Amino acid sequence: MRKLAAVLLLFWLTPTIAADSAPCIQNPNRVKACPNLLYRVAQLPQMSVPGVVCICATDFAPLLLHPADDTEKIRQNMTRRQMEVIHGEKLQAVLDILQRRNN
Repeated sequence: MRKLAAVLLLFWLTPTIAADSAPCIQNPNRVKACPNLLYRVAQLPQMSVPGVVCICATDFAPLLLHPADDTEKIRQNMTRRQMEVIHGEKLQAVLDILQRRNN
């Protein structure tokens, strides 16, 4: 019974430990808490082994939409370039995770 309790406690604490140790990939200008945090096991370009990755899906949602017109396409391209400057080569990996692509 003690072993079962220890195992259950370990599983209960694991998400908390992962959440505390993994910095979330999000817009650095965010002032409020992210309403849609997503935790995935993935290997981003600068990681040597796969690990838990925290992503604020709300911040990347505009990059996943299909632009309705040229104005939206320009706005989306500008947002993508800003995110590339902030997140570098991690951006495409994050977008693939959000689109559920395994590359």
